[in-house]
Order: sequence, then C-alpha cells, then structure tokens
Amino acid sequence: MGIGYVPQGRGLFAGMTVKENLALGRLARKTDGSNGVVWSEEKIFEYFPRLKERMDIAADYLSGGEQQMVAVARALSGNVKLLLLDEPFEGLAPNVVLELFKVFDQLRRHASIVIVEHNLDLVLALADRVFALERGAVFHQGPATALLTDLNYRKQILWL
Repeated sequence: MGIGYVPQGRGLFAGMTVKENLALGRLARKTDGSNGVVWSEEKIFEYFPRLKERMDIAADYLSGGEQQMVAVARALSGNVKLLLLDEPFEGLAPNVVLELFKVFDQLRRHASIVIVEHNLDLVLALADRVFALERGAVFHQGPATALLTDLNYRKQILWL
C-alpha cells in the first residue's frame, strides 16, 4: 500500500548482505510507481551513497549508523509514499544523527514521514505537525514550529 516501516532497533537480517536486505524490501511491493515513489537502488544511493560500496557486506558487520541507513533504504525499496520511522536516531553517534537528519529532510519532499522519537528538538526541526501521545492517546496536535521556537509554550503543552 506504499508504506515503508523502519522498526526500532533496525530489524535487519543478520548474515544477509546489504543487497539481500534491500531486495527483501521489494518482495511484496510494486515497483512501477502506481502506489508511491519508485525507490530504485540508484535513487536510494543518491541519499545513502555509502551503501553502494557495502552491497556485498553482511548487514550485521556494518556500523550502527550504516545499519540504520540499510533499514531506511530497505523500507524505501519499491513504491513508497509513507515512511514510518520508530526511534531512528536511537544509539547513533552525533555525526550519523546529523547525516540521517539531512537525509530525512530531503526525503520528506518526496514521501510523507511519520517519526516516533524521544529526541524532541530533532524531530521538531524536521516536522510540519506534531501529535503528542500519553499512554497511547493523543493529547496535543498542531504545528511543530510553535513547540520548536517557543519554550514557554512547550512547557505548557508538554510539561517540560
């Protein structure tokens, strides 16, 4: 249905190469553009050029940041119009977080992205809209800009 999902903890298949992990992302999806953007390997390499040189390496031998790139690339493989990211910055080095942030900022021009993330400042800088949850229920929704720029408003809404 054009939905790509990146689980918390990446969910890559150990012992399988980057190429094999990416191929798994295309198994149940059309690749004809009928249901989202076509994310070919060439297009994915535009966002994650490092993966091109690591295609034949087992995913579990990659760094945490590279593994996250493979997980996102696998989720994009095929036709994708909505990308779901669960804690995409968790456990990553600051320079990798910055690199992924830039990629997500570019990707959101081509697909909708839903991010579940505890790093509030990062996600607010990326987001257009925010849905804040408590115990599974939405208690606030609105534009992200106000929460990013107005600390008093953030304290009032998020009790921080």
